[in-house]
Amino acid sequence: MGELEVRGVSKRLGGHQAVDDVSFTVATGELFVILGTSGSGKSTLLRLICGLERPDAGQILLDGREIHTLPPRQRNLGMVFQDYGLYPAMDVRGNIAYGLESRGGLPKDEIQRRVVEAAGKLGLGEMLGRSTQDLSGGEQQRVALARAMVKDADAYLFDEPLSNLDPKLRHHARRDIVAVHREKKRPSVYVTHDQSEAFAMADLVAVMSHGRVQQVSTPDELLSAPANTFVARFVGSPPMNLVPAALDGGVARASGVEVPIERVARSGSGRVIVGFRPESMRPAHTASAALSGTVVDVEEGFVEQIVRFTTGDGTEVTAVLEDDLPIGPGDPVAFDVDGHVHLFDPVTEQAIPRA
Repeated sequence: MGELEVRGVSKRLGGHQAVDDVSFTVATGELFVILGTSGSGKSTLLRLICGLERPDAGQILLDGREIHTLPPRQRNLGMVFQDYGLYPAMDVRGNIAYGLESRGGLPKDEIQRRVVEAAGKLGLGEMLGRSTQDLSGGEQQRVALARAMVKDADAYLFDEPLSNLDPKLRHHARRDIVAVHREKKRPSVYVTHDQSEAFAMADLVAVMSHGRVQQVSTPDELLSAPANTFVARFVGSPPMNLVPAALDGGVARASGVEVPIERVARSGSGRVIVGFRPESMRPAHTASAALSGTVVDVEEGFVEQIVRFTTGDGTEVTAVLEDDLPIGPGDPVAFDVDGHVHLFDPVTEQAIPRA
């Protein structure tokens, strides 16, 4: 089966642009994650792909065939949603088999074979006769996954399928989804607001905001080369520090803050936004430090210390340290930036390429 392609898709809902000129391609066997906050348009985009909404503009193609004009039943997609959509009047076996039985065309023994096979792979073999109302959240999620799995779909769609699970169950459920995806070797689109899910599962991640795709990259590239300040702020925990500065030769300066900059393409205004990860900061002597200020708060983690401080001009900066410093609110601190520094245009907020 071929790739899933979204070309220039737009959709207005309730008077606002829910999806705005979105394009991407999901290759065969690729797990493509759409990451965004509530209201970013990610779930609306998935509804457009599966046929629960019709696009105002653009095309959706599967293996080169237009599907955006087809009703959902004719798109041959496997779908798992946040609320699972299980039928309480049916047992586990009936829920898994429902899609195959309602579509027709398969003999009963083939349906039974597929149901038993999918249930066995997901640890549901002993539960086929049980009511879904008697199952835990994790077990219900596996039933929904098995129902999608038994269908020989051309692509698979997942809309926040782990949101209702407690953290202990999410890791196992995430592993189940990845295993099904790898077995099926089909294009899969997975929607989530959770960065840890996106980074653990994805081949490629599309970051969405206000209906637009801000960047499509591998998880590593989102961290190492954000396309704009939104991605820089959104990806990573804590997020990237962003400090307004003026270019002066090989140095970016901002109210006493000086950060050495490698070769860089010109910024039209001579001003930039300097970005650097909290993990790239190291304690320094005050006289030679790139950044100094006053501690606002200190958060002690299991393996790291998170220090938030303000510089002389009031800019708040966050440092993540492997070794704890004996400091608290109100104490002076100084840091060097030990790592790659990113530059962004203060007007367009887009990354400035290296010269």
